[in-house]
Amino acid sequence: MVFYAEEKSVPIPTKDIPSWIFDDPKYDQDEPIYIDAKDPSRSISLNQARVIVRKLVAGLQAAGLSKGDCVCLHSFNDINYPMLFLGIIAAGGVFAGTNPSYTEFELVHHINTAKAKFFITEPEMLKNSLAAAKKCGVPQSNIWIFDVLGQTIPSGFRSWTELLSHGEKDWKRFDDEKTCKETTATRLFSSGTTGLPKAAVLSHHNLISQHTLVHEMVKKPYEIKRLLTLPMFHAACVPVAHTTALRSGEASVVMRRFDLNEFLSSIEKFDITDVTVVPPIAIAIIMSPISKKYSLKGLKSVSCGAAPLGKEPQERLRQLLSPEASVTQVWGMTETSCIATKFYHPEDDTTGSVGRPIPCCDIKIIDGNGNDISAYDTRGEICVRGPIIIRGYFENPKANAESFDADGFFKTGDIVYCDSQTKKWYVVDRKKELIKVRGFQVAPPELEGVLLGHAQIVDAAVIG
Repeated sequence: MVFYAEEKSVPIPTKDIPSWIFDDPKYDQDEPIYIDAKDPSRSISLNQARVIVRKLVAGLQAAGLSKGDCVCLHSFNDINYPMLFLGIIAAGGVFAGTNPSYTEFELVHHINTAKAKFFITEPEMLKNSLAAAKKCGVPQSNIWIFDVLGQTIPSGFRSWTELLSHGEKDWKRFDDEKTCKETTATRLFSSGTTGLPKAAVLSHHNLISQHTLVHEMVKKPYEIKRLLTLPMFHAACVPVAHTTALRSGEASVVMRRFDLNEFLSSIEKFDITDVTVVPPIAIAIIMSPISKKYSLKGLKSVSCGAAPLGKEPQERLRQLLSPEASVTQVWGMTETSCIATKFYHPEDDTTGSVGRPIPCCDIKIIDGNGNDISAYDTRGEICVRGPIIIRGYFENPKANAESFDADGFFKTGDIVYCDSQTKKWYVVDRKKELIKVRGFQVAPPELEGVLLGHAQIVDAAVIG
């Protein structure tokens, strides 16, 4: 048995991402889309974004970027982060983002795994970045400084803005399904079911499918204004920050990083309607006395993902909002290009469910031996197939063989069931060995590697 979404077939545009975003906008192209939360005078409209992306195409190609080369961005959030994301892809490259808190050890693994040839980082992170890049064979000539806060450029290095000084150049366009599916846009990191982080290969088709099936199926009856606070390197933020904002013309206020006071004040200051949070943020909102200083009544939609949120804190969060606002949970992962199950507006939920499968997604449930046990009210590992599923892990045939079955289903490692009465899905456990830290996945082998790097530790075992 296979669980099919209610809508099995939805047309997915077959274009490259830059053309899909910039060629036929349905809104005022001079209206600010990305707005800096701390300094609203810093903003980027679609017309400005198009020029920046075209300049980055010229600059990156002048720097030697060839088709398929990977560029790693190591930075906190900024309104120019999506410009680099789109510029790298438009230039024919592949984007990879890394956590700005990573150590040299972690950066080495990620740069090597993604096979990054170019590196862009903030000045404050240069020490670890430079050491890691050197170990990975990335020359200093291929490193730029992301000095978005006006920081001093260290001697011997160049600002990323140097890439904007080579004129403008159009991107290579394509409009056939095969090329759209086979052309890599990003290598986003995921620990998958087990083991060290792997580079998940997301195509242009994956990201366009994610937006189309999540954001264009049901139009909300109000003008959306988002607050982006989740890290822009993470799969939970990549689609909505880097593609949805410009595609849909949804004003998006960008926080450099999460701070509860700034988060709450920004919701009031900018009349935010939609936010996406992870459970630690949701808990902070309902537990902190700071929340009493601000009103969240203007919010219309709060979505929570990355890990399950108990229905009790979900209800407590709802009580802080207006009666017509919704607080719902979503489920997905890097390998599903972000969201795979959700509730569509205006449906709300008070049961702790993660919603229902988005269109075009097939789901089955398997037992511990891989047998199909798909049935309502039956617990097992959820497996997903559809246009949002990644092509696989980059240069990792072993992980690919373990993660996909013969019918093309991706084995997620999450234990779920589907309620026979409501057709709602619930995540109840994890088959994975992963540990969640502030919404991020940490694989036990990563911690073991850190421990074993100590001269006085002979052996170590971490159990998740």
